[in-house]
Amino acid sequence: MVASRRSKCYALSMSGEIIHAEELEKIKWLATCLAKWDKRIGEIGAIPDAEEGETKVNLICQFNPEPLNDSAGFFWIANLLTRMEFEGLKMETPFDLGFTIGREVFLPNGKIFRNSGDHIVLWRKHGE
Repeated sequence: MVASRRSKCYALSMSGEIIHAEELEKIKWLATCLAKWDKRIGEIGAIPDAEEGETKVNLICQFNPEPLNDSAGFFWIANLLTRMEFEGLKMETPFDLGFTIGREVFLPNGKIFRNSGDHIVLWRKHGE
């Protein structure tokens, strides 16, 4: 959902957190790069997370096939983060990169939560 506020464009999640549209485009570009680097990714979504007064984005990778366990999933995420560092990609918006196994979302800060389906799809493999 996109809304206008004082002639600036914002993207809103269903839960009401705000991401500036310009930042959303940068995040979509990052999602496209991640998907290009790991062909197992079927979809990447964003879940805004307001923490301590700043908006952070949780980028959630859905792999196909899914990782067998959380250790494998975090290893795949570590590979993507290493590739980002190698390529010199930097994001102004703070983000965490996580993954799903079934309906559970795993984030690197130790958070595990059930995926409610309330997310912004940034990238989806054709035919998925």
